[in-house]
Amino acid sequence: MEIIKRVQADGVDMVEMFRGSAEADFAATDLALFEDDCEIEFVAGPRGPVGPAPSVGLHGFADAWREWLEPWDSYYVEVEEFIDVGDEVVSLVRVSARTTRDGVAIEHRPAAVWSVREGKVARVRFYLHRPEALEAAGLGEPAEG
Repeated sequence: MEIIKRVQADGVDMVEMFRGSAEADFAATDLALFEDDCEIEFVAGPRGPVGPAPSVGLHGFADAWREWLEPWDSYYVEVEEFIDVGDEVVSLVRVSARTTRDGVAIEHRPAAVWSVREGKVARVRFYLHRPEALEAAGLGEPAEG
């Protein structure tokens, strides 16, 4: 769980974090805690991922976040809780965001399931809806689709 506490964004605007160069994306992150071929996936609902396939590697991680953040002017993330599930950790977060187009303020409580292998992040799945994340980690009932 300590690894995920070190790499999970907390108290940060993700738009600001991922604006600019790829090198700047991870300025505050310990890159040694990620496998070179780590996978990232954004899951918007029970039907599965937003994109066609998970992104791979740290540059894929940054690219996936940039794509996800495209419609947002700000996307502020705060951690509410970490749940240890053996080789996985679920992070429950609160997001306060504002759209670029109309400046609409939105709050929601998504979650991520982080998979750790040999002391490094091997995979992270960001879920828009907490029930799907909890179910994927074996902590809840299957999500209705």
